[in-house]
Amino acid sequence: MECLHLPFMQTKPYKNMNQKLMLPILAGMVIVGISQLVFAEELEKVSYVTVDKEQIEQPQSKYNYQQITIIGYVENYTRGDMINIGIIYPDESQEEINTYGTKKGEINTLFQINVDSQIGIHKVVLKYNGLELASTSFEVLENQ
Repeated sequence: MECLHLPFMQTKPYKNMNQKLMLPILAGMVIVGISQLVFAEELEKVSYVTVDKEQIEQPQSKYNYQQITIIGYVENYTRGDMINIGIIYPDESQEEINTYGTKKGEINTLFQINVDSQIGIHKVVLKYNGLELASTSFEVLENQ
């Protein structure tokens, strides 16, 4: 049996072409990866506060309670500094929670809802060094 030599089946030119394309493709992938990392770091640097539940039902018994987790980030936080979280109740009265952040400025603290908690929207305000940085809210619903 004779081996048929077809010019379009040659592989050497394609190997050179693949080698020439690989370097620019890899360089492009590295550039995209670095730019995504830089962009992600920029997003993280903005102070924020949020809660794990936007609505929570008031407990039915004085022996039970619910918890809301307050999560946030303080830009330019100095380790060991006090962070204030203000809770503004529906009747406009206020309570302040003092907490500390991680060395990266992240916060995670709990707020309890009990049978005496006010029904309505509660505003959560993140304060650091006397400045209001961010806010959010949650609603306490009347138990059914």
